[in-house]
Amino acid sequence: MLRSSFCLLLALAAATPVHAEKIATPAIAAPDVAHAKQYAQDGISVSLPGNWTVTENTAMDEGGGRALGIEADKPDFETLGLEITLQVYPDDIAPSLEGAAEFLVARQIDGSKNYSEPKHSDYKLGGRHPAMVSRYTHTVFGADSPYAQRVDLYALKPCGDGWVCLIYAQTLAANESAASAGMAKLYETMKFAPARE
Repeated sequence: MLRSSFCLLLALAAATPVHAEKIATPAIAAPDVAHAKQYAQDGISVSLPGNWTVTENTAMDEGGGRALGIEADKPDFETLGLEITLQVYPDDIAPSLEGAAEFLVARQIDGSKNYSEPKHSDYKLGGRHPAMVSRYTHTVFGADSPYAQRVDLYALKPCGDGWVCLIYAQTLAANESAASAGMAKLYETMKFAPARE
């Protein structure tokens, strides 16, 4: 009797579909701006949230600028990732904020028909600093999927003598609050002063 009941339970479990959209996909943790850490290398200096890490520091192709890759720390595979890029340009070749946003969104979409038309608008990083936001949808996913709603944040400002810094995140709507607060910390502190030769 017990054996047949157990077999029946196994059969029912196998026949019951698993709904992936019911599994919680947590957003990235809020940036730890209260315990910011300093980063200074190759002329770039910036304060990072305590739970963000610089993962890459490379020379830009032209003009002598640099690019940093920054990631929010993730506790596990399921948590939605958040990556931020900081690029430094000579002010005579720096893009406009609108131009950078349009170019980077177009590169992200890369001609795919699986995205809705991006909507660009003014934004305030951390509620304070001038920026732009691009909102669009990845239509392969269901509307209730955390992977469907895309949010890209962009900000630009002078950050040294003759230098302009662009910071941006191309992420998911669930991470918007964390991205905005952490990028505000970067915006307030980013500087570039390359060594003189």
